[in-house]
Amino acid sequence: MFCPNCGAANQSPNAYCKRCGEWLADKKSFGGRGASKPEERITAMIVFNGVSALLALFSAIALYATYLNTPEAKWSVYVAGACCFVIAIHQMLSFAFALELKLRLKRGHTNTRQAIGSEAGGSVAALGSGETTQFVDARSVTENTTELLEAVPRVKEPGNSQRR
Repeated sequence: MFCPNCGAANQSPNAYCKRCGEWLADKKSFGGRGASKPEERITAMIVFNGVSALLALFSAIALYATYLNTPEAKWSVYVAGACCFVIAIHQMLSFAFALELKLRLKRGHTNTRQAIGSEAGGSVAALGSGETTQFVDARSVTENTTELLEAVPRVKEPGNSQRR
């Protein structure tokens, strides 16, 4: 697959372009419309989590406000209210995680575009340098190996003849 934005070859469908970061939808497998971008799916997830959190919280408050300390209240009403409250908390946490994910995705996409934009003026710095000394302090396996590979003198033992 080729990127329609920059023309880069060997791209995977339903993924971002490795060169310019544009979303490459595979229009063949989704009936001509292509798969939705991850940003769009995350936005739908955020909306769903927000609405369901509000509805669960409203349900818990309505149950407790209606039946709290009344003779009609059964234990099942309190359990249902507690379950609605737990669901509301879960959906709020999912909402927060999805929002953070969307912001991280947006920041990463912006950083990629800035790195691509610098390509016109010089080299692309999409990845950091390959400096590993901060992680590995050991000497390389191949350093100074020639010092160890000096010739070893061979001693011929009397009575031990070698045939070749």
